[in-house]
Amino acid sequence: MEKLPEKEDKDFLIARKVQEAMIPHSLPAIEGIDIASLYHPCSTVGGDLFDVIHISEDMLAFLIFDVSGHGVSSALIASMAKLAFLNHIRNVASPRSLIERVNKEIVQHALADYFITAFAAFLDLHNNKLSYCNAGHPPPLVFKKEDRQLVSLGTSGLFIGIFEDGLYEEKILYLNPGDWLVLFSNGIYSLFNSENELQGRKRLELEILRKLDDCSPAGLVECFDSKLNDLQQTRALDDDLTAIVIEVLTASRKNQIKDKLGFDPKAPVYLMFINYFEEMDRATAVILKEMDEFGYPDDSIRKMKIALTELLANAIYHGNKKDHTKKVTIGHITTKHHVTVAIMDEGEGFDIDAVPDPTLPENLEKDCGRGLFIVRNYVDFVDYNEKGNRVIIRKHRITDS
Repeated sequence: MEKLPEKEDKDFLIARKVQEAMIPHSLPAIEGIDIASLYHPCSTVGGDLFDVIHISEDMLAFLIFDVSGHGVSSALIASMAKLAFLNHIRNVASPRSLIERVNKEIVQHALADYFITAFAAFLDLHNNKLSYCNAGHPPPLVFKKEDRQLVSLGTSGLFIGIFEDGLYEEKILYLNPGDWLVLFSNGIYSLFNSENELQGRKRLELEILRKLDDCSPAGLVECFDSKLNDLQQTRALDDDLTAIVIEVLTASRKNQIKDKLGFDPKAPVYLMFINYFEEMDRATAVILKEMDEFGYPDDSIRKMKIALTELLANAIYHGNKKDHTKKVTIGHITTKHHVTVAIMDEGEGFDIDAVPDPTLPENLEKDCGRGLFIVRNYVDFVDYNEKGNRVIIRKHRITDS
């Protein structure tokens, strides 16, 4: 290989350092989700970049894009695009909005000689809803375990960096335990067929179907890596190669939380999370408003407010020991017959039977057990789990009729 002039050496070195800073060196550890990735530029620097971003407790984002061409210019535009994605990703409600904002930014600031294919997806960990938008990128594949089908995630929309209005479309797909999501750049087709992308995609799909029953996402990535090593024995890679592989291991996060709270996973439970005393009123107001809408008497609403305030304060103060990095999880169902609320903290729990009875003469002046006594008298049902860090209360709707 001919040695580059010293100035070009420095340019490549700078571009490579910039791009290395844009590549995630570790992936988020998410309960119930297994993720692996592969990144291999065809030269010192490349036009592919990707990321997996834990946007919030309940939302995970997947991003992969490919800048046309190779070399320093493509790498720098890729870095510009990555920064644009990161600047907007926490301030938008959907992948379509994200793609639209990045497109406008690239159109305004990047050279017209380059365009970008991109795919962005948001996975809601509460219900495993995958919202996605594709801007001319090779459609990722979802393997649906139940019917053993591959679903191609294509949407309408132009490349990024061509027109200010890219006519982008957003679609939704729900994932189930055992389903896989495979994102990749078109360089991966060369691992299966060096001449024809269509044939390469068909062979990629067959490889995925063949491998998924007996390997993990890391195993599929290792398979791609092995094919890459074999390919490089005969010729140089002529395109950047990037892949992200995701497997949904368990039921949705929302269903897991419902189960821990003591609800049927199929029940229409409204979930809320708080960390601070100042957030108690907001959470309580949601439940009391629903009770009012269902026609619960004012006295029932008043007593429920007192009971909720007592239990939430206990969860923050005694359960989580005022450690505001820990959360209190609240789930409730309100019907015209009764309202059921479950409250769970992240503390060590306590023995409910060991709490003194505040009505006994020897305990009248002790500051213990009074809140729980009030709760038991203000609601119709109280039940603690064995650990003592979750309580379920129920209040029936009582009318004069």
